Amino acid sequence: MQQLDILHKRNQFIFVMLLFTVTFHIFTPWLGFFNLSTANLIVCITISITLSFLYFLKVNPKVFQYCLIFGWHFFVLFLTYQSENIITLYSFLYFLIILSIYRSLCLNIIFSLIVVTESLIVLNFSHSIFKNSSGIDDFLFIFFLILVCCISLLQTFYVKYLWNRVEQTTIDREYNLISKEAYLNMFFEHAEDAIVVFNLDDTIITVNPAFERLYGWTKEESIGKTLPLVPPGNAEAAAERTKQLLMGQSLHLFETQDMRRDGTSIDVQISISPIYDPNGQMIAMSLISRDISYIKENERLVLQSEKLKLVGEMAAGVAHEIRNPMTVISGFVQMMNEGDSSPYHEYTKLMEKEIERIDLILSEFLVLSRPQANQFVPIHLGQTLAEVAHLFQYEFQQRNITLKINNDYDHIVILGNANQIKQIFINLFKNSMEAINDCGAITIELCKDLDENTVFISIKDTGYGIPPHVLDRIFEPFYTTKTKGTGLGMMIINKIIEDHRGTIQITSKQNVGTEILISFPIDLN
Repeated sequence: MQQLDILHKRNQFIFVMLLFTVTFHIFTPWLGFFNLSTANLIVCITISITLSFLYFLKVNPKVFQYCLIFGWHFFVLFLTYQSENIITLYSFLYFLIILSIYRSLCLNIIFSLIVVTESLIVLNFSHSIFKNSSGIDDFLFIFFLILVCCISLLQTFYVKYLWNRVEQTTIDREYNLISKEAYLNMFFEHAEDAIVVFNLDDTIITVNPAFERLYGWTKEESIGKTLPLVPPGNAEAAAERTKQLLMGQSLHLFETQDMRRDGTSIDVQISISPIYDPNGQMIAMSLISRDISYIKENERLVLQSEKLKLVGEMAAGVAHEIRNPMTVISGFVQMMNEGDSSPYHEYTKLMEKEIERIDLILSEFLVLSRPQANQFVPIHLGQTLAEVAHLFQYEFQQRNITLKINNDYDHIVILGNANQIKQIFINLFKNSMEAINDCGAITIELCKDLDENTVFISIKDTGYGIPPHVLDRIFEPFYTTKTKGTGLGMMIINKIIEDHRGTIQITSKQNVGTEILISFPIDLN
């Protein structure tokens, strides 16, 4: 394809030269050098129109090349035959010089032989048509003709060699450039990290597919616009980073939070660099963003695991060390509390309540201690829920709380520890009840997935809801907003559910309510 482009450009140049020569030949008689016959004029016009027609038809460059060569040769031959001046023979030399532009050794050799032969024939057999010609003129013409042929051949051979080297170098350079651009484009399009290029005014120039997947905006929606990629709380820090970039600084592997199209925040690791033109002027900025939400989640899980390990170690020691003396103390307090006549009866009753609270905390510690082999048995989930609901029936009536259970799957059975499953529902019912001030509702609904391998339990309340900053830390040990809370309840629930190969999800909206969705695998045996 590139060779044809080069041939097309050479054809253009020779075509223009031919038109110029023909035009010059037509108007030369006005200068008085020789007369232009009608036949000459017809040939000039015919050749010019024919070649112009082929040129504007955009025929194949190779075909047009041969048409140009034969057209020019016919024009020179006819001009020489019709002329009465030997000087017209020098147009053969002009033809050979023009022919050398093609850098074709084969064409130059063939037409050099043809021109020499034609010139000898014209000189030997048609000498009478030339006026004022002599043997010296003939000799000089033949000498110049042979000299031009030799120079043309040498020039064609040498220039073709140099031209081929230049062409090959150009082809290699273009190939390397195209390959480099292709590799860069492949990297940009297939990179797993989001890449976006900004103007200096923060408008987007281009984005890659990973950006579309991570942030939610399509390429068409992004280009030429300024997108809200930074949460409002981080806007000031982002503006400061932009100032540093405009001063020529770069930012590498900086951890922050960005915002998706739907408004949710994502943990990202970003690298921002300025882009310069060949003159060293900053023209744009590039940003590479990597989603590290999974890394943060892993860090959170590791931290949670370390906390659980710490709590478990504390539970193993504290529960046994404290429970034994507390049993003795509890026994004596109960003895002291048997008679109402004791002057310390009020205090012993208070002591008994506090001892019961200590015993509750110790029980929670024991749940968090190093797990032992649980003997799971089939549990009818609907029946267990009904039993727990019955336990809270009186308190629900006292607080004007309506409890509604939607259960169309009484036959659902899971494998687990019955006491631990009850503890889950007891803790969640207590939390829902405490979140409702008065005249609220708690709705419990059971459903199965499409494959009927998993059961989902939804517990909704109309309480005051959970603030987002509390929801983020709800499973952390010792984190509580209750004045008398231990901060272990939700962590115990989470641990029991994990031990039963289940999941728990919590969604909440303040002043509207909270929904807790729990799942357990169904026992299909």
